Amino acid sequence: MHRINHLSKSTKRRRILNEQILNKHLIEIDSIPNREKINNDNIKVVINSSVDPSTNVCESSTTNELNTAVININHDTLEDKADDCSNFSDSESDEYIPQEQPLPSKLANWAINHNVPNNTFTDLLKILKYHKCFNNFPTDARTIYHNYSNVSYNQQIDVKTVPPGIYYHFGISNGIKKYIDKYFSCDNIKLVIGVDGLPLTKSSSSTFWPILGYIRQESQIVFPIGIYWGNEKPSDSNIFLKDFLDEINDLILNGISIEVFDKNNKSSIVIKKVIIDAFCCDSPAKAFLLKIKGHTGFYSCTKCTVEGTFLQRRVCFPNLNCTKRTHKDFVDQNNEQYHPFGNVSEIINIPNFDIIENFPLDYMHLVCLGVVKKMLMLWKGSGDIGRVNVNIQKMPLNVIKIISTRLLLIKKDIPCDFGRKPRSLDELARWKATEFRQFLLYTGIIVLHSIIPNEVYDHFLCLHVAMIIFLSPNYNNLSTFANSLLTDFVNNFGSLYGVHFISHNIHGLIHLYDDYKKFGCLDQVSCFKFENYMSQLKKMVRKQDKPLQQVVRRYQEHSIQIVNNTNLNDQPIFEMSHIEGPLIDGTDSPQFKVLILEKMKIKIHSDADSYVGININGALYIIKIVNICYSVHLKRAIVLGRKFETLENFFNHPLESSKLGIYKVNGFSKVISVWNICEITTKYIVSTTDQGFTVAIPIIHFEN
Repeated sequence: MHRINHLSKSTKRRRILNEQILNKHLIEIDSIPNREKINNDNIKVVINSSVDPSTNVCESSTTNELNTAVININHDTLEDKADDCSNFSDSESDEYIPQEQPLPSKLANWAINHNVPNNTFTDLLKILKYHKCFNNFPTDARTIYHNYSNVSYNQQIDVKTVPPGIYYHFGISNGIKKYIDKYFSCDNIKLVIGVDGLPLTKSSSSTFWPILGYIRQESQIVFPIGIYWGNEKPSDSNIFLKDFLDEINDLILNGISIEVFDKNNKSSIVIKKVIIDAFCCDSPAKAFLLKIKGHTGFYSCTKCTVEGTFLQRRVCFPNLNCTKRTHKDFVDQNNEQYHPFGNVSEIINIPNFDIIENFPLDYMHLVCLGVVKKMLMLWKGSGDIGRVNVNIQKMPLNVIKIISTRLLLIKKDIPCDFGRKPRSLDELARWKATEFRQFLLYTGIIVLHSIIPNEVYDHFLCLHVAMIIFLSPNYNNLSTFANSLLTDFVNNFGSLYGVHFISHNIHGLIHLYDDYKKFGCLDQVSCFKFENYMSQLKKMVRKQDKPLQQVVRRYQEHSIQIVNNTNLNDQPIFEMSHIEGPLIDGTDSPQFKVLILEKMKIKIHSDADSYVGININGALYIIKIVNICYSVHLKRAIVLGRKFETLENFFNHPLESSKLGIYKVNGFSKVISVWNICEITTKYIVSTTDQGFTVAIPIIHFEN
């Protein structure tokens, strides 16, 4: 970036004018002492409503009903100040540090966010010590952590023996109190629990078995409840879960005391009931916790009593009509083959907990890593299932190459909502769960179009449509239809690929409807959130010695971070101010390149991140946003955009794609129009294929 003294006079004038507009009308700079310049690139403007929640913020009004932090601007009053740039320097562009969080605490937050080792942080503090402004700083990172988070490095971490390793219990109540919304108003606190194994390195058998949780009604921040470490998994799940079960039973029976605030910001101590809403685990972890047959067994289904059949060296489940399991049957161990270990899990003693219904099938493992991966491997002919005499749907090599090429072409159209971009099928063995989900919900219907046999494509569409319905909160009226689609999918899987490929995961699809009826959107009870946190746990381990103690210490250090336990996701945030336009009559600065809404980030400078769906009186418009600015007439922030003139179905079977918001679009409008921010309903992936048509698909998933 050029220093301001190297810029032309007109450029200086334009930049200073824009800065002063923002300084005067978007933030209260009077409260910031000795502050002459704000770095506009880092400004975040949050719109807060000061009127009754029932007010329709989309209504046009000539009166300033909303405290939108965006008001009409008189440029003339600032013109005479634009030439004076002598007071600006590089040192004045530093981020303002709020007084309530001291600089050492901010540095500690920086070290935590970037996983900076303590010795590196200490070296930085020693360098800062030489500057007169920082000569009162500590010279050891541990001192800062101790001062601001009460971490005691001299105190030994109390771990307990859980054969054949060790265990540390963080506590359920500690996590609830730290992460619950301070305006929490529900009577019950519903917890979702996740348990799985986590290998720490590829070169050793060192393994974590964490017990994680999150509050389902809240922002769903994952927190650790307990962690086991050893070179083998715990030998007995009842011993492993003892501290967890003792605490949760007490919380369920007696509740938890938490501090909450009313609308007037007055606090009170209330007792809330705690409920275990669900356990989210993959099949091996579920078998370990419940002491039941694993997923390779003949009686491995956790939802029904189906008996598997051994065909072509595989256990398969072609029978769909079987008796559902019940909590009582589980407690009584009526099916001996299902309970091979003789004793039963202590989880059955959790009050008001149904061990069948409250252990949902995790779609991340069942569908993404199970069904979708199996189909792709069958098409490609990967591994053992690629043998010619076994796999009847292996695609020709040129078809696989075309699919891979299309996946790479669509890469540029994938927005920032996705942590990973599409990869070639050559890397299929290294695909992650998020990539299989991306293929199932978004890219698959595009890259497979007109290249694989029609019956195979239609079969894939059944899974695609059903999972969109089960992963969206908006299609409850289509849930029974989705159930019938999955039943047909499993029935037809045998005729298309062979009965011997109807595995534990394929069979499990017929039970997803029961989980949807109980929990709603399946993303609410999936392992994706827990898998994301697993990677954070790994980063907390910096050496091989005492990995569990390291994680406990890192977690204690992390308590220095200020947790925003107030949900403000419904407040729009504006970033990256600019003066590049375009503007139309009735619109004016300030202008922004980034708009952040709830679970949605829009960037006008990125084609992939600029498409949204807008609903006006039940009519859907898919538009490309070209600017985020201010409406003089409406007296609030708006977006400028160009709409697609024509929307038509991309597919008509098994139902019209328009019912899911999926369209083939064309006829891009040349007219830029004004659109209300509050009418933006979803973000879209818009991709033009190598066949010459453009497809728009709404983004429905919640986790990267």
